[in-house]
Amino acid sequence: NYDQQWKTVADFEQKSLPKSASQEVNNILKQAVADKNSPQVIKALIHQGKYDLVLDAECDTTIFQNLHSMLEKSANTVEKSVLHSMLGELYLQYYQNSRWEIDERTELKGFVPQDMKEWTRDIFFDKVVEHLNASVASRKELENAQVETFAAVVELGKDSRRFYPTMYDFLALRAIEFYKEIEGDLDLSRSLATKNISPKELFVSANEFVKLNFNPQPEEYNLWALETYKKHLTSLLDRKMHSSALLTDLKRIDYLRKLRNAHDIYTLPLLKSMLQEWEEEPISVEIVDDIAGFCQNDFSKTKELYELLQSTVHKFPKYERISMIENRIYRLTESRLTVEGDNTFAKKSDKKLTVKYQNLKKLSAKLYRLHTPFSPAYRNSSEQQKNEVKTFIRTIQIPLPQKPPYESAETDFTIDISDFGTYKLEFESEPTNQKENEQTGFYFSVSDLAVFSRLSAKETYEFFAVNRTTGEPI
Repeated sequence: NYDQQWKTVADFEQKSLPKSASQEVNNILKQAVADKNSPQVIKALIHQGKYDLVLDAECDTTIFQNLHSMLEKSANTVEKSVLHSMLGELYLQYYQNSRWEIDERTELKGFVPQDMKEWTRDIFFDKVVEHLNASVASRKELENAQVETFAAVVELGKDSRRFYPTMYDFLALRAIEFYKEIEGDLDLSRSLATKNISPKELFVSANEFVKLNFNPQPEEYNLWALETYKKHLTSLLDRKMHSSALLTDLKRIDYLRKLRNAHDIYTLPLLKSMLQEWEEEPISVEIVDDIAGFCQNDFSKTKELYELLQSTVHKFPKYERISMIENRIYRLTESRLTVEGDNTFAKKSDKKLTVKYQNLKKLSAKLYRLHTPFSPAYRNSSEQQKNEVKTFIRTIQIPLPQKPPYESAETDFTIDISDFGTYKLEFESEPTNQKENEQTGFYFSVSDLAVFSRLSAKETYEFFAVNRTTGEPI
């Protein structure tokens, strides 16, 4: 019972007992070899390497020897592809775990030391490319292998099985994620230029994108993710898995953020053209979500975005991920309230405050006079507010010009008060202000006094009290 045995391994690991865990993994490995259960063999070898390293730091290359040995003996194409993928990942992990030491080594050209502990960064990256590329080389065989076959070594989500059911899908997407990690600070625009491809040419439909010729060389690390996106999209389109191709294409477009200027210019027109093609299909919700993410900080498009989000929820209320659109509507129309103005007013001056708000229908303020000492530095202190002694004066109704729920607005109001003292306004709104820790109170004082100071000598300050309006000394 492999599930029970792996549960035992997990229990040992949780109890920090690597030796016991390693012994149990060895038992699983023996059983898996006897059963000719390749997925379990691969999973056991990977765990065995992990525990060997914990028990003996000098065993950090054993896992590579074991997986290469299995690779040489295997006659199963799918199994070999999975092994290549695992090796690509492990070479990357080894480099990342020792990168500060490895990056100090002088690069070697045309020579690979037999001892892996002498390898340079580019040698590791070349190995990553070699194995990840090999992992998706046998496209037809992998397209005919269901991902559940290797459930022991792959994470199976509901959506991944539905949209990406084959081992080719799994290994291609996995390769893309690892390729992204070896790109470093290489300039993608410059690499594309060597292929006579402009950034603009990447912002096209999937059908057009797969016609581009990247032809990356092993050392052109920042072109391999694009090349693998091309391979995967080609496979999905050939299999007429158009919804899956759409999801992969959205991932590709998001990846192109690294071409910042081009992404800013060409992404929205591309997404809109995709939406036009898919607008009657529930999966168009995914495109709408990407459009919303792109436009969320562009206030000139707020109305257009709000209407698009609302129509999407209305059209596809039962889509399994419609909640992400509903959440965007919630954030876009969240009630907000901010009050701005002077903290001290002269007795005869206009006591005008400005209210900045969004999605509020009604607003009122209760005016209180404070009888406890007040420090402006602690105006938002919950302790100060709890100990306040105050007297209610009256409620002030604040008329709000009505705006669409997604639009911010502001209005002014004045407070009719002339007695000297310190005051507080407590606001009540409809709907209630939804943002935590946002302003619900405003403190101000009525006084004809102002104080300023100056340094007159070392460690000596002079303070002056003057009339707030005229500036005359008191």
